[in-house]
Amino acid sequence: MPLRSARRPALSPMSRAFACAVLLCLSLTGCFSVNYALQAGAGEFTLLTSARPIDDLIDRPGTPARLQRLLASVASVKAYGESMGLKPTESYQRYTQLDRPAAVWVVSACPELSLEPRLFDFPIAGAVPYLGWFELRAARDFARSLEAQHLDVSLRGAPAYSTLGWFNDPLLSSMIEPAVGEAALGLLVKTILHESVHATIYVAGQSSFNEGLAEFVAGKLTPGYLAQHASSREARAWASLQERSAALEKQLHAVSARLDALYLSAAPDAEKRARKQAELSALQAQLHWRRPVNNAVLAGYRTYSTDRRGFSELLDACGGDWHCFFDSLRALDRAWRGPLRDLSGAAADAKIDAMLLEKARELRAHR
Repeated sequence: MPLRSARRPALSPMSRAFACAVLLCLSLTGCFSVNYALQAGAGEFTLLTSARPIDDLIDRPGTPARLQRLLASVASVKAYGESMGLKPTESYQRYTQLDRPAAVWVVSACPELSLEPRLFDFPIAGAVPYLGWFELRAARDFARSLEAQHLDVSLRGAPAYSTLGWFNDPLLSSMIEPAVGEAALGLLVKTILHESVHATIYVAGQSSFNEGLAEFVAGKLTPGYLAQHASSREARAWASLQERSAALEKQLHAVSARLDALYLSAAPDAEKRARKQAELSALQAQLHWRRPVNNAVLAGYRTYSTDRRGFSELLDACGGDWHCFFDSLRALDRAWRGPLRDLSGAAADAKIDAMLLEKARELRAHR
């Protein structure tokens, strides 16, 4: 379990970006892999060198009042997360104003008749079900290359990402969402806490665990922060946004479950395609999305909203103590390296959940 706890030489952000790009180029093979690593290094370099100290922006007279308030909350969000057991880092002390609505453009893919995502292997992160691109044109080109392989493809903008402690991640303008109004503070808090979980605990090659854990922790901690620091209007707006998100998640899970059963059935492929199209067309009409809905879109949502029973049971067994929760996850470090080595997808999720439940039972037995 590659927790980001190892000490590293003190390098400047630019040196680290260059070193990581070189490391990726040396560890990957093929023209595509090298080009991807180079664009990732260049994109990270630009974000780091464009960042400005948050305190300077807060004090600057020309900074909009709304942005000033949100920036001023960042330090207390980090302190709150660290008090709950998240790893202290130097991330989010600087701010980068982007010239685009997303931090990166994320491309993922699934087979035509499966919700199991295609995986991409990397030496540090392990196998991940998506690739992030700093330029939309490059992301579109890559998406088209996957579509040419008869895959269902998703291309979406992501407002934030974590470098897992390799860099001091800046706060990005894309993390401050103007469209959600009074819920902007709640969304910023959750995003910072979510990404901070990745810097605290990360299991290489197990994206549904990593994203499920980050969503679980951030979802639980955000209301506590808002209760202490948000206005009543901001708290209500956040609660309303979460209710809508939960309803959407439930709807997508229901469709995913039906498609999973269909794809695993003995029905002819022609019938599967017809029923798939009917399900997705109905979902598209209900959601009123411009973005096409396909297997890759559903698989992406499932990665972030996997069943969190194991996390809930473990936190309950810890009596709601987050330090106990994170310590228990660290105690599982060596235990699940072997069992997870050759597992991915649903099989890995089931194994991890079983180990979490066993750890919860062990904690309760020693109370």
